[in-house]
Amino acid sequence: MEKTFNDMWNKNYLQRINDDIKYDNWLEKYMKYINKESKILELGCGLGNNTKYLAEHNFYEVATDLSNVAIEYVKKQIPQTDVRILDLTKPFPFDDNSFDIIIADLCLHYFSSETTIKVMNEIKRVLKNGGRLFARVNSVKDLNHGAGQGDKIEDNYYFVEGYNKRFFDEKDANNYFGIIGNCQVQEGTMERYEKKKVLIEIEAICRK
Repeated sequence: MEKTFNDMWNKNYLQRINDDIKYDNWLEKYMKYINKESKILELGCGLGNNTKYLAEHNFYEVATDLSNVAIEYVKKQIPQTDVRILDLTKPFPFDDNSFDIIIADLCLHYFSSETTIKVMNEIKRVLKNGGRLFARVNSVKDLNHGAGQGDKIEDNYYFVEGYNKRFFDEKDANNYFGIIGNCQVQEGTMERYEKKKVLIEIEAICRK
């Protein structure tokens, strides 16, 4: 991933670093699949929205992000979490079948089709057979956050608001996340931002 992308996220997080960590309860329905023995990997943890939620439920995880600003912030705010820098466009530094659960909230919609497929294969590789991915991505209906706007790069993939963003419909979500295994896809909304966000939520069960 280009250094400019890392710089962009560092700048973004520096602007929000004094805000309170906020989370919605989207993970609540998945708690039945997680226990104290679960090995959890969080991709794109940002400033710790979901990291805080999991820590408050006393679940141990490895939380990762590209941004060193985000990583240092989460280390200070949620010190019980194992926090590491991770570039999603490169092979993950984890062994095969390392995790029971992977959480990827709004971090898997920035890539070309080719790179997205590579990321899905890496997720499948490090998940255990029968392990679960819980993810949310931009919806093609997310007009408040750039859907169908800017310069088109690929189908549902645009340069908008200063960087590349992919928008998913249910068919796209099934095609990409189906690489991991059986998946359930549904549309939802999120109120965390100033403007309501429309998103696609995915639960994928890894099948080797």
